[in-house]
Amino acid sequence: MIRYVLAALLTVAVIALSLPAIQSAAGVASERGFAGDVAAIDDAAVSLLESEEPTPDGVPAPRRTVTVPFPADSLTRAPIAYLRIERIGETGSLASYATDGRAERQHPIDAPIVHADPTANETVELGGVGERRTLALTLQRDGDGDPVVVATD
Repeated sequence: MIRYVLAALLTVAVIALSLPAIQSAAGVASERGFAGDVAAIDDAAVSLLESEEPTPDGVPAPRRTVTVPFPADSLTRAPIAYLRIERIGETGSLASYATDGRAERQHPIDAPIVHADPTANETVELGGVGERRTLALTLQRDGDGDPVVVATD
């Protein structure tokens, strides 16, 4: 009888000791997967900027769409708390994202990206645990007449 009690206690102790490692691995897996999603946004925005031209008013703007999955909390994935894309200067942007309880990660994007209005220079902010968000990217002109990628969801 004592063997069974000791075996049960040992099992509980091993599981308790391994949970932090499992949670850390889930965070790393989420960050690695989400980095690929941010790279897809970067590729789509750069593709628009390099291969398309802004169109005159009344003509549909060149467009790319990117689906961004925000993982749900599980043993193998940690939820992504947010994705923020901020225009930095005239020619680039900076994407920032973080999983719950981990440090923020940043990814430079080689295209100026703004939210909804090309003249407002607003930051794109996305979130939603367990959701798939579709980001539509269009090429338009900002207030100075320079091409800018406009993101809407």
